[in-house]
Amino acid sequence: MGENSMTGDEFPRTWKGRIIEAGKIMGAIAAIFGGCSLIWGMTLGPLRDIYGMASNFVDDFRRLEATVQQLQVDVARANGEDRVIRQPDGLSYIQEPVTQGDNVVMILVVARTRLGEGCRLIDWVPIFTDELNIPTPGERSRKGPVSRQIDTNTQRLRVEMVPPEVLRPGRIVVYLTLTYRCPGTDGETTLEDRTEGLPYRLLPR
Repeated sequence: MGENSMTGDEFPRTWKGRIIEAGKIMGAIAAIFGGCSLIWGMTLGPLRDIYGMASNFVDDFRRLEATVQQLQVDVARANGEDRVIRQPDGLSYIQEPVTQGDNVVMILVVARTRLGEGCRLIDWVPIFTDELNIPTPGERSRKGPVSRQIDTNTQRLRVEMVPPEVLRPGRIVVYLTLTYRCPGTDGETTLEDRTEGLPYRLLPR
């Protein structure tokens, strides 16, 4: 072996080799120093504060997003847009007088909401409640499939029902349960809705 040969454990004897080795050592020291600085910055130094601010910002944004979504749900509920139908207050009523054994006629003023615009009514059932406060289903006066559909314009409907015979004379409240078939992202889906309860007085025979 010549005089200039060296092993991996020997420090180079030439200036060029010494400069290269010194550069390697300085690079290793810089990497160690950089790593220590990063750890210090994330735990004790200013980077910790920056990281904390970023985390707080993300958390605040997620809370704000959830709040906005809840507000949208609340507004939709307040406007009745989370339902299939919209029933203006005070316009619907029951035609009176009503005596035991009579059919009950509801004058229903109603419209579809934007949610229910594409839905199709497939069934409805009248629900009656007397002083015992037990909801009891009645029947439609006309059997068969539902033929009439409404749109988003307010309409006045005449709905005739057969009440259950068990109702006691006195104050009665009746509403309609409504079953709709609506378009959805995965095909058609079934939605349930109901009208507002309307009171009337049932007279004895």
